[in-house]
Amino acid sequence: MGKTLNQLVEELKNGNTSVFGQIYEETYRKVYFVVINVLHDKSLTEDIMQDTYLKMMDSIHRYKERNFLAYLLTIAKNLAFNEYNRRKRVVLNDDEIDSFRSDGISAHLEVEAENKELIEKALSVLDESERNVFLLHTLENMTHKEISIVVDKPIGTITWIYQKAIKKIRLALKEEYDEIPRI
Repeated sequence: MGKTLNQLVEELKNGNTSVFGQIYEETYRKVYFVVINVLHDKSLTEDIMQDTYLKMMDSIHRYKERNFLAYLLTIAKNLAFNEYNRRKRVVLNDDEIDSFRSDGISAHLEVEAENKELIEKALSVLDESERNVFLLHTLENMTHKEISIVVDKPIGTITWIYQKAIKKIRLALKEEYDEIPRI
């Protein structure tokens, strides 16, 4: 049986850097989704992810045992927002915007070709906030409480956004398909 994330973090705090790879494997997808949803740039997201883990390693001795994932995602979110604020004066041209839209979230997911169209249709009816909450909950198995920490909104708001997203997806898929896949 593998060690829990908290056990791995405790080992890291005690100087066992060999567990870093396991911590990374358990957290990198969640960090990626938090950062990509702020920056909308794959290359920049990878840079910020690297900075997130470097900053975490530098400050691991100050981490108090509570919720490591929330701690790590807060670092990622703050670095992403800092980078976004540095770059917000730069205006994207239409080609860059179209490139991000064509890549979309589904480009970052490993899905079968026949399901890709279904996923893109489902996600296309959601606004950014709904899409973020839906993806973090369904793909990353984050609880509504964890998502509320990441996006800095009350847990009730997260639950409401998630329920609204599910209703929108069901309605959109019902219009397109005879049978609605179970979400």
